[in-house]
Amino acid sequence: MKRNRRFVVLASLLTVLFAGCGQAGGMEAVESETISVEKNGRITYYLVGDLDRDYYSLSELSAMAADETARFNKSAGIDGAAVVDRVETLPENESRALIVYQFDGYASFNDFVKKFNKGEGTLYYGTVEEAFNLGYTCSALKNVTDGSLITEEQLRQDNTKKLIISDEKVIIYCPEKVICLSDGAVLREDGSVDASAAEGTVYILLK
Repeated sequence: MKRNRRFVVLASLLTVLFAGCGQAGGMEAVESETISVEKNGRITYYLVGDLDRDYYSLSELSAMAADETARFNKSAGIDGAAVVDRVETLPENESRALIVYQFDGYASFNDFVKKFNKGEGTLYYGTVEEAFNLGYTCSALKNVTDGSLITEEQLRQDNTKKLIISDEKVIIYCPEKVICLSDGAVLREDGSVDASAAEGTVYILLK
């Protein structure tokens, strides 16, 4: 068994229904790699990819994911910082699989995806004030309703609003309605944000 071959993330249009994606979108479909941010800061990460049965069975993939989270929690010293919610094949295509991870917050998500090479590993969710205190900068955002620009100075004037900041090229479900976005990010009809085509860091201002 060649265990050096990783579970490859796809950008194909696959459909897996799931609930609890955030107030903006309600129940929607996962079409590719997806992150869902909850109000309490918990992160759910939907990883969709090929299940090459010449290299992994579903049970082996599940064991690998469980081992990763166990090792991560031990190194982090936090029981339950990362949890595997489920591992399953897609209902309409058993050659593709879904791994659903849950994290206690964005810091654990960042550390996990960097450690196991599953993404860029830069995600933030919190207030505008906290983001700037952490060193984030944002030149301008566009209002999703009228396209008007919101400068960093204007953001600082209402610094209790929540921001999601991400370098992950994924679909992002938000816990509140999106009111402003940075260039390259696209607000979808279901209220989620498509960050897959953005060249730089994506900033999402919530209502």
